[in-house]
Amino acid sequence: MLIQLNIKNFALIQDITMNFNEGFNILSGETGAGKSILIDAIDYVLGGKFSRSLIRTGEEKTYVEAIFTIGNNTIREVLIELNIDSEDDILIVSRETHQSGRSLIKVNGKSLIVSQLKKIREGLLDIHGQHHNQDLLQRSSHILYLDSFIGAKIEPFLEEFTCLKEELLKVEIKIQEISGNQDREKLLDYLKFQIEDIEKGKLKEDEEDNLKEEFNLLSNAEKISNGLKLSYGLLNGVEGENSIINSLSKVIQELSNVEINFEKIKKNKEAIEEAFYLIEEASRDIRDLAEDVVYDDDELEKINARIYEINQYKKKYGVTIKDVLEYHEKIKIQYDEIINSEKIIEELKLKEQEILKKMEKVSLKLHDLRCSKSKQLEENILKELVFVGLEKSRMEISIKREDKFNLRGFDDVCFLISTNPGEPLMPLEKVLSGGELSRIMLALKCVFADKDKIPTLIFDEIDTGISGVVAQRVGEKMYQVSKNHQVLCITHLPQIAILSDYHYFVSKEVKDNKTFTKIKVLTKEEKEYEIGKMLGGDEVTEATLNNVKEMIRLGEIKKLEI
Repeated sequence: MLIQLNIKNFALIQDITMNFNEGFNILSGETGAGKSILIDAIDYVLGGKFSRSLIRTGEEKTYVEAIFTIGNNTIREVLIELNIDSEDDILIVSRETHQSGRSLIKVNGKSLIVSQLKKIREGLLDIHGQHHNQDLLQRSSHILYLDSFIGAKIEPFLEEFTCLKEELLKVEIKIQEISGNQDREKLLDYLKFQIEDIEKGKLKEDEEDNLKEEFNLLSNAEKISNGLKLSYGLLNGVEGENSIINSLSKVIQELSNVEINFEKIKKNKEAIEEAFYLIEEASRDIRDLAEDVVYDDDELEKINARIYEINQYKKKYGVTIKDVLEYHEKIKIQYDEIINSEKIIEELKLKEQEILKKMEKVSLKLHDLRCSKSKQLEENILKELVFVGLEKSRMEISIKREDKFNLRGFDDVCFLISTNPGEPLMPLEKVLSGGELSRIMLALKCVFADKDKIPTLIFDEIDTGISGVVAQRVGEKMYQVSKNHQVLCITHLPQIAILSDYHYFVSKEVKDNKTFTKIKVLTKEEKEYEIGKMLGGDEVTEATLNNVKEMIRLGEIKKLEI
């Protein structure tokens, strides 16, 4: 939801801060005061087109900042994708553009480009008016509207179709990789050379660690051998004389003699006996190890050569032996695929046909489901169109099977409409009347109100060309939408203004030959007076005010009913 808008040097606006509320927000004011400029500023800050004429005359740059609360997971997913923090579910979007054309966009302090900002915009806000209904005019979006109306029933089929489509893409890429190789023979020779080269090396994954251990042992063989022999000599002495083991044996013998008359020494004697046996066993192991450690210059040279050979393989094929072996397996598969390419391509094409048959089967389920629900959607839309004064409209949702599939099956969905008797059904983009198109959009928004996750909707003078009962109904429909969305609406009609939860008045004044746009939230009395001006012009009589008060009272009753 949009909660604040800060604008500096944008068209007629010098410096304005506006706070918005949830519910139905009305903006009114005299023609040319700057109401649509506010909408243009919102469009601009969210990535809309920019023109230098939008920079206030005499200024170097323009700046707009919009602050939103985040209310849906779609936005959060986009923010995570763009690595943008959103503490307390607040989103601050700013855009600054200079006369030179240099532009700076920031979202929560992180700089973005326009295409990234537009991704965020899609989940934040929709602008609907005579110049902002592009989404409705895009034929490709009609299937999204229909599928959204169908809801959960269509999701499993769409997911299955998407999975099959992704699987098909992988198969097609594989076919292209195998069949699209122009230098087949050269590649085969190259792969064969690499395969044979690696196999000649007879590499083992743990070989390098073992070689380094052996190299370390042989390089220090003399030092290790001397140390082991000296240790063994100290433990065993010369012919058993003056040895640690012999001395410990004598200690045990003496303590055994003492133990007869001094039982307290038994524990100490047993501890020394245990140590004696451990040392005796370790001594034998040291002797055997000393015999095994022999310096061998030839063996050291072989190990050195093998380590060098392994390093050469690593330079050519991978960082580690494991990488080299994995690369070997990969190119073996590639080699076999090229050798057997005709057979493999034939198998892949059979698989391709199988997937296409499955896609066809799922797409038929999608088609049947869309056809079965489209009539209900047509009726719901026509019902809303009647309510907003387009009671003579005819509506048809065309669902045609195409030869080629799209992201959602093989169906081409197009909303066809005729707003006047005797006129043929035409695609929505052929509707020339901006007022009609805006009311059609409003009707659609009412139908999809519970499904649409976009929190803020802006209606820019969609009341053009209507009055009386139709204007009242359009207002009621917009208020209905505001029950689930924040709605901002620019209007000149009292029938719509009386239903507002908040009424903003936009005005302009001239100072020192410069024009300034101002905006304020109207009090109850000010709102009554402003609607009185809509009814009777600049001269607002007591009778007019009484009429307005009655209209507002009836409007409040209608709001409770809605």
